[in-house]
Amino acid sequence: MRRMIKLAFVAIAGFTCMPIAVSAQQMPPVPVDKEVRIGKLDNGLTYYIRHNEYPKNQVDFYIAQKVGSILEEDNQCGLAHFLEHMCFNGTRNFPGSSMIKWLESVGVKFGYNLNAYTSIDETVYRISSVPTERIGVQDSCLMILSDWADGLLLEGKEIDEERSVIHEEWRSQLPPNMRIMEKLLPEIYPDSRYGHRLPIGTMEVVDNFPHQALRDYYEKWYRPDLQGIVVVGDIDVDRIEGKIKELFSKIEKPVNPAERVYFPVADNEKPIVAFGSDKEQDKYVAQIMFKYDALPDSLKGTMADVTTSYLLDMAQMMLQIRLNELGQKADAPFAVASAFYGEFIMAKTKQAFQMAMVPKGNSFNEGLKAVYREALRAKRGGFTATEYARCRTEYLSQLEKAYNNRNQQENKTLAESYVRNFIDKKPIPGIETEYQMMSMIVNQIPVEAVNQVFSQIVSDKNLVVLGMMPAREGESCPKDEDILALLSQVEAEDIAPYVDNVKDEPLVSELPTAGKVVKENMLSDFGAKEWILSNGAKVILKKTDFKSDEISMMAVAKGGMSACGNDQVADLLFMPVVLEQHGLGNFTNSDLNKLLAGKQVSLKISLDDYMRSLSGNTTPKDLKTYMEMLYMTFTGLNVSEDEFVSMQNLYKGLIENQGQNPAFVFQKKLQEFLFASPIKRVFSVDDIEKASRKNILGIIREQLINAADFTFVFSGNFDEAELKVLTEQYIASLPSAKDKKSEVKLNSAVEIKSGNEEQEFAMKMEVPQGSAAVIVSGKMPYSFKNRLLASMSAQLISTRLLSEVREKEGAVYSIYTQGSQDRLSEMSVTYQTIFQVKPEKKDRALEIIRSEFEKLAKETPVEELDKVKEFMVKQITEDEHTNSYWCSMMAGNELLPSEICVKSEQTIQSITPEEVSNYVNKVMKQNNYRVLVMMPDTK
Repeated sequence: MRRMIKLAFVAIAGFTCMPIAVSAQQMPPVPVDKEVRIGKLDNGLTYYIRHNEYPKNQVDFYIAQKVGSILEEDNQCGLAHFLEHMCFNGTRNFPGSSMIKWLESVGVKFGYNLNAYTSIDETVYRISSVPTERIGVQDSCLMILSDWADGLLLEGKEIDEERSVIHEEWRSQLPPNMRIMEKLLPEIYPDSRYGHRLPIGTMEVVDNFPHQALRDYYEKWYRPDLQGIVVVGDIDVDRIEGKIKELFSKIEKPVNPAERVYFPVADNEKPIVAFGSDKEQDKYVAQIMFKYDALPDSLKGTMADVTTSYLLDMAQMMLQIRLNELGQKADAPFAVASAFYGEFIMAKTKQAFQMAMVPKGNSFNEGLKAVYREALRAKRGGFTATEYARCRTEYLSQLEKAYNNRNQQENKTLAESYVRNFIDKKPIPGIETEYQMMSMIVNQIPVEAVNQVFSQIVSDKNLVVLGMMPAREGESCPKDEDILALLSQVEAEDIAPYVDNVKDEPLVSELPTAGKVVKENMLSDFGAKEWILSNGAKVILKKTDFKSDEISMMAVAKGGMSACGNDQVADLLFMPVVLEQHGLGNFTNSDLNKLLAGKQVSLKISLDDYMRSLSGNTTPKDLKTYMEMLYMTFTGLNVSEDEFVSMQNLYKGLIENQGQNPAFVFQKKLQEFLFASPIKRVFSVDDIEKASRKNILGIIREQLINAADFTFVFSGNFDEAELKVLTEQYIASLPSAKDKKSEVKLNSAVEIKSGNEEQEFAMKMEVPQGSAAVIVSGKMPYSFKNRLLASMSAQLISTRLLSEVREKEGAVYSIYTQGSQDRLSEMSVTYQTIFQVKPEKKDRALEIIRSEFEKLAKETPVEELDKVKEFMVKQITEDEHTNSYWCSMMAGNELLPSEICVKSEQTIQSITPEEVSNYVNKVMKQNNYRVLVMMPDTK
């Protein structure tokens, strides 16, 4: 780390003309954003307050604690996380569950706007998207933070009831990879607390600790010198600061507080190798980690901090691109590989540059060698100037976009940056300063600086190799010496430097003959304009200032996959993979990524049952490039034979062992249980092998052959004259057949089966756990109001299930119902409740779910409906200030016109309890209630 700091210092000195003889400890601090007010009370509590109006009339509240599971003693494992749960189960001013109920009455939903997390070294709580119109609501949220800081009741009855909830969380959040990790952590962190402090803890402690133990832990560690308050939103900063001082100054400064220790992680001279297996682990995974010291506290928040981060960002980006490029070759030994840096798994006191890979099939050894070889290739031969130039351009382009959108920074983004400053001392210069500072600095840093930093990190000292694999009869984990021998083989190789091959040609090799806008209409209901093009395509444009540097696009057409025959099943199942990783024209996916470096463009294509769509976003500066991509997607979407074979090998490697994974098996059975059509099932290795590149490209091109089918919707800060020219050049020129427009061909086989049915099956499991899905469906005419009714009713049921199934029964950790109504399907309404459940409580949980649907079909309590309305009005008001929302709504209206949705708040408020119950009753009376259950096989 000292060498890295020196390199960062030299880079800054070269830019600022500072004398290199200056001590690294005298590195200049990064300026703090003047827009945030930071203060500290006499008792040690820190606060951050910022006025921000994106979104308007909302505010986010956070309390961050420099406390996590690392501070637990051996007989306390799980108390830090347990304490987080208890913050929602009774405080000084909000006993029992009254906090959740009150917050939901003002539109703040539990689990969505109200949540928390506990990790190794920190615990963070948030109340977000709080309406600001009422001052009393703001004050009450501050009161909640104050209660969390120093006013938990921790009543014995509430503690005992929460034990079962946490037990179900442990059961549901301990997948095979986490079970393996739990076993390996003591090897990865020898003689360290980090080897024994997963936040979930041990169930022996969770089930048996005395009530006073939790109270003692709370008193010891939840104290003002370890707490930070963050408030960001459309508020009066002076008033909020006054309330914070009033509420939090009352909390007494602790006398002789326990020392908050940050536990070190030792270096290792010899490599650490840790491998483990589990019967339900469905893939082989290896991770190579190069440990290095974390930046010392004296340099956090200085120019050394931001420059070191930049150097590592560049190394990570360039190495990731190399791995992606290698992975797209047909003979690549790994299915997927990634490079990243940060905390050494979970330790703040040690960092690591890490590489992870999943091998193809049984190519574990070759896959491990391949990623290690790429690390050594970069260490020995360095990154090239052209690679660096592209990644630096991309970095600056993203920074420029953030700067251009500086007046539309979201509350959440700002608040979380202040949390990181409080906990980790991360710099918070503000986007204006950061843009000016980094724009100057990065252009002074040569690729040689990145290469020197990377070569220092990649070493056989502080090397850790982690592996996970399926537990199979007759197969054991590799021995340490065998893994080290593989790495030694690579080290002995003469590894050629990387050659950066870049395609030097335009994306559109020959401009098409431009078409014309032949008709223009005003869409006053949407505040938009419509162009009819000479090729029959339609364009809708809505000029907005929601984001200064954003243009969103969505193109839709009726049609889709519903009419495809069963002889195309394998191709249709594998087609989404191709749509995620395709190239355009003469450019492979890898070529395309290089070409688009520094361009803020994204474009995704989706071919569904009854519709086809393209969606994405760009910036005003990159609009021309985006339109070129759009044109080439319609006329030149392609994938090379090598890329296609690589995709096949990738997914075969990912899924061939999944038959032992309960989550995968349940999802596979659920698809088969719900749909008659084979194109709705989860694809298999056999499907992958049968899939044909030629056939898939033929299907895609057939779906995109007629531009007259499509409506293209743009929303954002575009120049209309420029957009018109580009539209005529790249959209009006697309091939079309005006007289052959596609329509929806209903096919019941691709929709959820009708009728009542229940199925149950059993499976051997390492951790006994039930899984269940309750799917209710029905036919209802589509309208905007009906769509709202589907969502409202599902939210009402979710609230009841949380209370009855989780809190009262302790049968689940998480449970909710999703309700939706599709525009084009015949079986248009769907409610789905999918959850993991304590096996012995399965019947009771299913009984409650049916009961809650039946109750709602008879009566909707006004008070509960009002809470849902508050949340939905707040949510839709926020959505209406996003470009993606308007693209979606206007495009949807083209597929199936319904009543105009621009008066959404009025529509929500107009819905009556009787309408909600009538809607649910109509769906339930159709008798399409399907239940699938998977239970542990105990034989």
